[in-house]
Amino acid sequence: MRTLSFALVGLMVSAGLPQLASARTAAAEDPHKQAAIASAELATIAKYLQSQPAMALDFSKVSGEYCLNTWKAGGGHMTHFAIDPSGTQEDVIDFMKADSLVGAGLNVSNLPRLPDKLGAMEPNQWYYQPAGGFDPHHGGPASVSLLVRASNLQ
Repeated sequence: MRTLSFALVGLMVSAGLPQLASARTAAAEDPHKQAAIASAELATIAKYLQSQPAMALDFSKVSGEYCLNTWKAGGGHMTHFAIDPSGTQEDVIDFMKADSLVGAGLNVSNLPRLPDKLGAMEPNQWYYQPAGGFDPHHGGPASVSLLVRASNLQ
């Protein structure tokens, strides 16, 4: 688990997560600010992983991805990170539980269904996956309804 945690943190740094966008902006002004922001964000992730190691999941054999699952710690978000982002346009995949949003009035009827195969998602497009539908990133049926979006970080 410790190796997976370190690999996940390392992947997040090399992938340049969207959360680090502010760090990239700061880098244009001052590279020391970027280092401080990235360091603080990684320290936060490391603290979460240390206190909730069950959040780090290895889907490398299923989809070639590592997972940071905040559902394991009472959250409502899961993120998968491609181990080799150069081989896919699905570098980072965000999963959100859809039921509470649908209950609050979100209309998912106009969203495309999550594709059944890896690499078929269009970057930045939201997809809906009803409970029981096949999720290729987990290699089986979705246990809950999901909203899913992939990012291609290039």
